[in-house]
Amino acid sequence: MPMSETELVRLVLTVKVYQMDHGSSPTKKCKSVVDEDFLSNLPEALRDKILCCLPIKEAVGTCLLSRSWRYTRASMTELMFRRADFASGNDSADGDRRFLKFTDMFLFLHNGPILKFGLNTIANEMVSTGGHLYRWMLMLSRNKIKEIQLQTSIRDSYKVPSSFFSCDELEYVYLRACVFTSLHLPHLSEGFKQLHTLRLEHVTVQGNSLGDLVASCPNLEKLNIRGLCSKSNINIRSTKLKMLKIEGQFTHLNLHAPYLTSIWIRLELKSETDGASTARCNFNLSPFIASLSDVETIRFHGHILECVEHEFLILKQPKLFNRLTEISLEINLGDLKEANFALCLFQQAPNLRFVKLKLISRNSVVPTVHFWESIDRDVCLFQNVEVLGLFDYTGSIAELGFLKLLLEDAPVLRKVGIIDKGLDRNVLKNLLKLEEHQRMQKY
Repeated sequence: MPMSETELVRLVLTVKVYQMDHGSSPTKKCKSVVDEDFLSNLPEALRDKILCCLPIKEAVGTCLLSRSWRYTRASMTELMFRRADFASGNDSADGDRRFLKFTDMFLFLHNGPILKFGLNTIANEMVSTGGHLYRWMLMLSRNKIKEIQLQTSIRDSYKVPSSFFSCDELEYVYLRACVFTSLHLPHLSEGFKQLHTLRLEHVTVQGNSLGDLVASCPNLEKLNIRGLCSKSNINIRSTKLKMLKIEGQFTHLNLHAPYLTSIWIRLELKSETDGASTARCNFNLSPFIASLSDVETIRFHGHILECVEHEFLILKQPKLFNRLTEISLEINLGDLKEANFALCLFQQAPNLRFVKLKLISRNSVVPTVHFWESIDRDVCLFQNVEVLGLFDYTGSIAELGFLKLLLEDAPVLRKVGIIDKGLDRNVLKNLLKLEEHQRMQKY
């Protein structure tokens, strides 16, 4: 089995240390596998690469190899600090103290640019970075940082430091368990001109700070937000954004990103058990969908389809999404509004190849009455569909009607996957009849 890069580095360093301990000399006739000066004479850039492949505690230990390695770790360009590397038996508090002290000291003694900085405290949900994080971020803002990954504990939620917005050479950002406010956001003329990927997880947004942040990133291509919590209006406008994923709770979302190729939105609503009535979301879905031109994948999950207005069904200028190949919806096929929305998407996606539906049963405001059976079979909605996936299938009249329509109207269909919720024999018989009917049609 081939060795990984990290394992190879460790082997070379182990041989070097073994030589030092046993007094090996290159002057001997039988030279060892690794020459005495091999590691000492490595180019500085290669030494930096070697150290970046090691856990940071082991990287510090390389100062014992030789004089030329003594201060190499002080100029490492990629730093990753993991709380899990500082296990201390059952004394978690002692491990936290040693971890924070080590990180503090390492950054204080560091000399030179830091291109990548990572922090991971998820292994111990009780660790609190407290004011340390603000101090570390200030150091990073002065070191030409290009990539930041802060995977902090959910219990260690913090407001994004103002010094973060001074890291104007950032290209990749991943923040977890943080709070964004508009107080320290950069002016649009400044911002993050090189940032292409922004990942946020378990993030609380105040005001339109998220929209302002995106506006300050003129070259942002990927925006991935998981666990969003916002009670304010969010307005996201970007002409470079290609991939967008938003999961969480929000009350108003206005999107203008005409060049998206992949869109994934999952809306979560507070339940009435939280002491408040179920929240509503004002998502301008109709103009957003109409503004897309290059979209290839659409995924709408959670309660997002409850936000669809009936006006969406009356498009003054019906638009074909010629690049749209995959549609994934969490949908109640028995609700007239949601069924009409899905039908509109299918009608405007002539090159659709993959259809994935997570079927749910919500209280329908306007239930369907044989809606899918009434669709004109000459329309050919699914002429290019190859794969169909139905999840949580119950065999309701609406679900059976949709399945029958697709099986009859998909000439190139090659795979159907159905995950049911405990179907009885009668429903299974109906499915088998549909499958047999489709086979007879093909031949």
